[in-house]
Amino acid sequence: MLPNVGYITGRLRDARNVTGRIREAGRIRIRRVEEVSETLREPGIITGYRHENCSVLQAIASLFNATNETVNFWTHFLAAVYFAWLAVSLSSILPLFGDVYLHPLTCYLVAACCYPLTSCLAHAFSCLSITATHICFFVDYLAISMYSWAVAYLYFSYCFPPHLRDTWFAAIFLPVAAANSVLATLCASHSRFIRNLLLQKALRVAAFVVPYVWDSIPLLVWLRSCEEASCEESRLYHLSQFACVVVASFFYGSHFPERLAPGRFDYLGHSHNMLHVFSILATNEQLRAVLLDLRRRRQELHTAAWLPSPAWATRATPLLLLANFAIVFVFTYRLSRPHGNQGSVANHAPTQPQITTHTPTQQLLVNTHTPTQPQVNTNTPLHSPVVTHTPSHAHISHVKVQ
Repeated sequence: MLPNVGYITGRLRDARNVTGRIREAGRIRIRRVEEVSETLREPGIITGYRHENCSVLQAIASLFNATNETVNFWTHFLAAVYFAWLAVSLSSILPLFGDVYLHPLTCYLVAACCYPLTSCLAHAFSCLSITATHICFFVDYLAISMYSWAVAYLYFSYCFPPHLRDTWFAAIFLPVAAANSVLATLCASHSRFIRNLLLQKALRVAAFVVPYVWDSIPLLVWLRSCEEASCEESRLYHLSQFACVVVASFFYGSHFPERLAPGRFDYLGHSHNMLHVFSILATNEQLRAVLLDLRRRRQELHTAAWLPSPAWATRATPLLLLANFAIVFVFTYRLSRPHGNQGSVANHAPTQPQITTHTPTQQLLVNTHTPTQPQVNTNTPLHSPVVTHTPSHAHISHVKVQ
């Protein structure tokens, strides 16, 4: 009995030592804004930064410590788990893959799980290197773009106004939404190479606002023109979703409240935290509204033969995903080229004081005039004097030739 107790005690001691070494290896020092590269700096955030050369272990360990990315990670990680649980729960009561009518909902559920997952992973591992920061957020933009496509497909299937079904708008709605998805990834990724911060922010906001506005046009028209019986239940959820998106966009674009009180919201309550919270609330309200719409309008849509082709889910969506991945690959390759990301603000190292040393120029003036050799005039008569010019003396010697 005693040997067994000793063995267990020894193993527990070993486990404690290993845990201590892991904790020590994962420990990082929190940096201030002037100690990190410009790509990691945020307006109004003074401290709480991780340095840009963390190990994977340090990046994971930092998620359990107070940094300015901790809340960003957990808000979207928990949201991804929540939406995955919802998707599994719905798949147990609805034939998500077997019923063609539910294919748009299936695409949407996958996108709703993926975009918070890629976001939390981007925030977790963006500290591995400057290049890793870019690539992580390239993939994050891709997931948001695919989510915008899934929303368009969802609204087209379950929330499209009846009086617009046989119009040119219905014919171009999904193709334009697909193009918007590709352009969103392209513009958002390119914005990371723009040094002007105002232009960078404007391009990135426009990259996602334009698809959202386009996707929402049929929903807004339908909510305005629908009968009370057909959209009474879902109207409140749709309006709540719009309100959450407006609030999230305000925080993202304004960097409020940290701009008003720099250093006060470094760890909790800054604008990116609020963006995450309200974007997840918007997605939740959106899902609840559409679940009501697809259930209530199913008979009406079947009667009107308004059922999008399954090719949009089985062919167009995978092709769109490949196109977005191709854009990410191109921008990743651009990072790997020498000076490929020279124009980006992301590659500016922390500013170091510069010391300029001026070496005084020493000019040595050397007179290299060769002394003039004495010249003998051979045409001089025999008893004439010969004049010689001695270089070191300024006098004339008369020499008589005997």
